[in-house]
Amino acid sequence: MVLWLSGLYGIPPELYESAQVDGANRWQRFLYITLPGLRPHLFTITALSLLNSFKVFREAHLYMGGYPQKSIYMLQHLFNNWFVTLDIDKLCAAASVMAAVVFAVILLLQKTIDREDA
Repeated sequence: MVLWLSGLYGIPPELYESAQVDGANRWQRFLYITLPGLRPHLFTITALSLLNSFKVFREAHLYMGGYPQKSIYMLQHLFNNWFVTLDIDKLCAAASVMAAVVFAVILLLQKTIDREDA
């Protein structure tokens, strides 16, 4: 929310005033001033939201307790099993693959946003 607000405060109010004088309604001001003004902040906010979406361990802990049941098959279940059995090879491989996937998704997101700016 703070990042969205900083993006909104970065848009000069003179743009809104001149658009209103030119006869633009609220929807047109939002579409043609606010959204393009927030585009530089879009990559940062989306990348941080993506990274935070991988941290669902707290929700699973609150929902199922300290150790999730076998019916909840998610990344936390795999890491818990490998950590309990001290299977370091699988933990390292999974962490490397997960980091590579997140990095690839962020690069794809950056390329997509840069294409929209051009």
